[in-house]
Amino acid sequence: MLVFNVFEFTQNTTKVFDSALIDEVIIHNDDGNSYKLLPIKQTEKSPFEDIPRIKLDITTQEIVEILHECRAGI
Repeated sequence: MLVFNVFEFTQNTTKVFDSALIDEVIIHNDDGNSYKLLPIKQTEKSPFEDIPRIKLDITTQEIVEILHECRAGI
């Protein structure tokens, strides 16, 4: 784990970001608060791919009609 204060962070932003790809980075500010810097990994996979799917025997048009009926009652 690497720890930086706000001054070090502002002076070495690129180094801090590069470090976060390798190890956990904590940044302390002058108020006494601490923040953990986590990189967002770029993947080819969609975040929706892990959602379970339900196969229904219904058309898109039927779904649209159901939504219109539900909204008409509001």
